[in-house]
Amino acid sequence: MGWSIVIAIIAVLSLAGLILFRWFRAYRYTESWRKGELRGAMLGLLVWIGGFFGYRLPPPPRSNVTFTAGKGSSPPRPPLPQDAADEED
Repeated sequence: MGWSIVIAIIAVLSLAGLILFRWFRAYRYTESWRKGELRGAMLGLLVWIGGFFGYRLPPPPRSNVTFTAGKGSSPPRPPLPQDAADEED
């Protein structure tokens, strides 16, 4: 009698988990998942739980912006004469 109740509870929980998994698998491709608050809440929960196991979310990558010019190049000149008010010809 006792084992049949335990097996029934396990079966109900397994069926509920399977239904929830199938629903989420379809829901994650919808527009409401991409723009909803559930996504941010789930990420926050995963980051919070991951901290217990030593996992830290890395900071976002920084983009390196560099401006290069050729060797020995002179400063650029304005393209039109009216833009060169202070420059002598």
